[in-house]
Amino acid sequence: MNKVALYSSSYIFLVVTRFQGYKPSTHISKDYSVTFDELNLNEPLLQALNDLGFSEPTEIQEKAIPLLLKGHQDLVGQAQTGTGKTAAFVLPLLQRLNLNSNDMQALILAPTRELAKQIVEEIEKLSKYMKKVKTVCIYGGASYDKQIFEIQKKRPQVVVGTPGRVIDLMNKRVLDFSAAEFLILDEADEMLNMGFYDDVQRVLDSFNLNRMMWMFSATMPKEIKELIERECDLPEMVQVKKQTLSNADIEQLYFPVVKKQFAEAIYRLVISEKDAYGMVFCKTRGEAKDLAGNLADRGLKVECLNGDMAQQLREKAMERFKGRKVQLLICTDVAARGIDVNDLTHVFNYGLPQDIESYVHRIGRTGRAGKKGIAATIIDPRDLKGLRRIEHVTNQVIKKGELPCHDDLKSVIVAKDLEKMISIKEAVMDKKGEFKIDEAYKAFEEFFNETEKEDLAKILFTYMYNRELRRLDDIGKIPEGQDKGSFKRVRGGRPGGRSAGGRQGGRSNSGGRRNGPQKSGRGGESRDGASRGGSPRGAKKNFSGARKKTQKSSSASAWQ
Repeated sequence: MNKVALYSSSYIFLVVTRFQGYKPSTHISKDYSVTFDELNLNEPLLQALNDLGFSEPTEIQEKAIPLLLKGHQDLVGQAQTGTGKTAAFVLPLLQRLNLNSNDMQALILAPTRELAKQIVEEIEKLSKYMKKVKTVCIYGGASYDKQIFEIQKKRPQVVVGTPGRVIDLMNKRVLDFSAAEFLILDEADEMLNMGFYDDVQRVLDSFNLNRMMWMFSATMPKEIKELIERECDLPEMVQVKKQTLSNADIEQLYFPVVKKQFAEAIYRLVISEKDAYGMVFCKTRGEAKDLAGNLADRGLKVECLNGDMAQQLREKAMERFKGRKVQLLICTDVAARGIDVNDLTHVFNYGLPQDIESYVHRIGRTGRAGKKGIAATIIDPRDLKGLRRIEHVTNQVIKKGELPCHDDLKSVIVAKDLEKMISIKEAVMDKKGEFKIDEAYKAFEEFFNETEKEDLAKILFTYMYNRELRRLDDIGKIPEGQDKGSFKRVRGGRPGGRSAGGRQGGRSNSGGRRNGPQKSGRGGESRDGASRGGSPRGAKKNFSGARKKTQKSSSASAWQ
C-alpha cells in the first residue's frame, strides 16, 4: 500500500502514485529533457505550443498529461499557481474533445472570474490550430442576458465559470451537464475557502456517474480529502511536493512600524525606488481603499482592486496596471486571485499575512524568470513571532530593512521631478523662440516678469514641494514601536507564541482563511459575482445525502 504525505504547499518535486491496490506510475528519468513531442499530443497542439515558444513541459505537465490522455481516469493534482497546471489539464482536454459534437462536454470550475478568464485565454491560445473548439466563460458581475445568448448561440463544448454563476444558469436550465464527460476543478481549495463548498457539491451532483473529474489544488485540507474520497474513482495522484517555499531571486525584508504609520512606510519605500512596479496586499477591502486614497493624494499612481468593483472597472484597472500607467496595484488576496502580471519588482505586505501560504503565494509574484524581486512586509512589532514562524516553515531568512530617512527622501522627491523635466528643458533650450506653448503662458510670464532668477526658483520650489517636505519633517523618523516578541527560538527550532496569522480564530475580511473547519465567504463571489457580505457560509459539511460514485476507493488511510 502506497501512502502519500500531502504537504500544505506545493513546489517542484514530483511524485506520482495511486491509491492502495494499484502500482505506482513509472517515473520518467530526469537524465534528459522531455519534450512535448514525447507526450503523444496531436500536431495542432504541438504547433500552438511551438508558436508560444514552449518545447519542454514543466514537471506537472510531464506527469499529468500522459495520465489524462489515457482511458477513463480521475486525477488529483497538487500544484501551486505558476507551475503550469492550467496547460496540464487544457492540453489533454482539447485533444479528447469530440469536435463534431455540439454537446457540452466539459466544465472547468474556477474560484474567481479573473482565473476563469485566464483559463479561457489559455484554451484559445492552445486551440489556435484546431477547428470547431467552442468555449464560453461565465462569471458573476456580468450580464446574464449576454452570457445566456452566447451559450445558446455558440453551443460550446467547454464551459469555464465560477460556481455561483454556473449554478444560477443551471437553475435557469441554460446549462445542462448530465451528458458531460469532464469536470475540472481548478484551485479547489480556494473555492472551498471562499464559501463555495455546497455549490461545488451541487455542480458535482448535476453530472452523471460516469464522468471524469480532474481536480487541482494547492493544499489538501480535510474538506478536499473528503471530496476526493466521495467523488473520485481510484484517482491518479500527481503531487508537486514542498522543497523550498521561496525563490532565491526574491529578497525578503521586513520593516517593524507602528500600525498608524504603515501607509507612510509604503510611501517611503516606493518613492525611494526609481522604477518600483508592484502589488500591495492588504487584509481587508477597507484597508486597501484607505491606502490607495492616501498614496494617490501624495502623488503616487495607484489602482485599487476590490470585490465591490463593477467588472468593467476591474478590467480597466488591470489594463492600466499591466500597461504600467500606474506603479502600484493595491488589493486583498481574494481580489487578486487569478491575476498574473509579469516583471513585478516589488510585492508589499501591508501587515502580516493571514497565514504562511498567503505569504508564499503573494511574494511568488515577483522574482520570476530569473529576475530579481523584493518582498517587503510592513509589520506591527507585536507580530514578530508570526514572522519568525514564516521563516521557520519556509526555511528562509527575512532580513530587517531600514526605511529611508526623511532627509534623504526630500532629495529623492526633488531629483525625480527634475529628471522628468530634462526633456522639456532640452526642448525649450534647443528651439528657443520656436518652442510652442499655450497662450495662457502669457499670464504666467507676466506674473514673474520682475522676479529675479534666484527668487523665481525659490517660489516654484516652495509651491511644488512645501506641503510634502513639511509633512516629512513633521513625521520625521518613523517609530518602530515596542518589540513585544522575543526572537529566541524554543527547542526544536519552533518559535513560541501566536502563529503567522496573529490571533487565532479571527476572520479575514478579505476572504482569507479561518482557523478551524469553517470557511468564511467574506470577500468571495456571490451568486451574481458581487462580493459576499454578512455571515460566512459553507460551514463544515458531512455531505449527508450526497451520492457516491461507483467503485470508489476505500483507501481513506492513504490520505492520513
